[in-house]
Amino acid sequence: MRPYIAEPEFDVVIVGSGIAGALVAHRLAMAKKKVLILEAGGVAPESLDRLTMAHNFFTSPSKSPDSPFCGEDILPVDPKFDPNARPPKYRFVQPDPVANGENYYFYDDSDPTKKSDRFKSFYERLVGGSTWHWQGIYIRMLPSDFKMKTHFQFGSDWQVVDWPISYDDIEPWYVKAEYEMGVAGSDHENEHYYKRLFHAYRSKRYPMPALVPSYLDKQVAAAIDGEALKDFPLHPLKVNTVPHAINSQNYDGRPPCDGHTSCVPLCPTKARYEAIVHIEKAIQAGAVLRSQSVVTQLELDDEKKHVKRVKYRHWNGEEDWTSGRIVVLAANGIENPRILLYSAAANSSDAVGRYLMDHPIKQSYALARKPLFPFRGPQTTSDIAAFRDGSFRKHFAGFKTSIKNDGWSSVSAKITAPRGASIPAPVPGNPNANGTLLDFVENRGLFGTNLRKTLHDHATCQITLNSACEQLPWPDNRVTLAKNNPDAFGIPRPQINYKVYDEKNYVTKCFEVIVALHGLVFDRLGIPKEDQFLQKEPNFYGGSGHIMGTTVMGNDPKKSVVNKDCQAHDHPNLFILGSSVFPTSSTANPTSTIAALALRAAETINRKLRA
Repeated sequence: MRPYIAEPEFDVVIVGSGIAGALVAHRLAMAKKKVLILEAGGVAPESLDRLTMAHNFFTSPSKSPDSPFCGEDILPVDPKFDPNARPPKYRFVQPDPVANGENYYFYDDSDPTKKSDRFKSFYERLVGGSTWHWQGIYIRMLPSDFKMKTHFQFGSDWQVVDWPISYDDIEPWYVKAEYEMGVAGSDHENEHYYKRLFHAYRSKRYPMPALVPSYLDKQVAAAIDGEALKDFPLHPLKVNTVPHAINSQNYDGRPPCDGHTSCVPLCPTKARYEAIVHIEKAIQAGAVLRSQSVVTQLELDDEKKHVKRVKYRHWNGEEDWTSGRIVVLAANGIENPRILLYSAAANSSDAVGRYLMDHPIKQSYALARKPLFPFRGPQTTSDIAAFRDGSFRKHFAGFKTSIKNDGWSSVSAKITAPRGASIPAPVPGNPNANGTLLDFVENRGLFGTNLRKTLHDHATCQITLNSACEQLPWPDNRVTLAKNNPDAFGIPRPQINYKVYDEKNYVTKCFEVIVALHGLVFDRLGIPKEDQFLQKEPNFYGGSGHIMGTTVMGNDPKKSVVNKDCQAHDHPNLFILGSSVFPTSSTANPTSTIAALALRAAETINRKLRA
């Protein structure tokens, strides 16, 4: 390691190149600040040719969300390098795709009474982060989401707090982020639905008109608009188009979406916004990117007041460090606390790692009696938002329901219709239950014309409803360090302690309402009960990939990690960005709020650097 130098090498060192890191890097580089971006992952093959990633996916047996990015070695692996000890030197990304975090997260199951539920959301180590395979859904939080304690009078035993900022504070930044990234949405629906029902006003029109609803969306709308669940007459159902960071027309040099329905794992045309867009812009403006650089520790000065150096490790195992006047931690809700805990930093409140949240998903699927023609457009173009807000949130979680355009392909690893991941066991009395090519061939003995017709008839009638609900912050849902279980770099892996079902049954009750809603939609579409597959089992839940909490924002340094500007209470030159700062989760996909907070923080950082 080179000798320590007193003068910081950079104005700003940014850890992470996802949406938050990319936007901040671009803004500060444009302001002529000396910016360094440290990214744990490698560069996707897109920098060579986007078709390379599509080829990786097409030829991958697993068809996993990671498969487009785990390409061939671009240079021979160093013969002195042990690939079993740490990641190969020249791979694009980690060599072992992370399957729901199961080969990376650590769970202490030694005490069965304290056994953790599995946290089913994970992420990429890749320049550009997980925006490489996000759906592009771009939904704002509601005004009440920022003030849940005030609105719903949660008692002190619920651990629910108000954000230190309001919807009014962040609304101008929502707009700036939407125009920076390019968002397509319906101004009419926002005015006549979101503003009227939820007071979610907009100060400026969307940059682009909304993506066109699919045929399936329109069939669902015709069946349920104006209907209401029993016991919830004040929440009439309505199908709304979903805002997307996906082009509906040419924008910022990128084409409009042409409907491949493959947002996860890859947009093949670059119609969807990805953080790599602003990483490239930041580099053009003078920022420096160091990929394959895994940050291990923030070194503090002798008074433990300022971050003095950022230590990191290259993929070949070599250690290095850098320094900046300001350090921005913009990894994610797992890696941000992991770095802080390993550094013994920013944790005078004992809140680092606590309040881990996701948007737990309950899915149901069915086979309609007439074609609905899924597999057209992005994977979700419309949703049902009636239960995003209401007085019921005092008792159970709010949720929104996506109408999926990708058939049964995302129902579970066992189905992944129409392709199929494995040969399923036949379901007695119901030949429609599996619906995969492997099922039709192995269990039903179909081939040739009969196979083609059956596959066509089944796939065109598939429908899946995906409901994601908010999760409240509980201090025991947390990330700590698995000190005796290091990763490939010798750094303690994140240890997860997580419960989906809390003692207040907040999610449990929500899941019951979700299943009832799914059943109502299927009934109104005329789908027989035997072809409705309602996932009522408590253990059947999914993750949204929305890793929130763990470095929460607040006014009280004794109870939170950062202030309203995302500046660490303990260290004035440390900013923490991303959804890890969320005090509560809302029902909105977090990217819009991550982006707005990042642009807001960039202005604060720039102002401090000027001073």
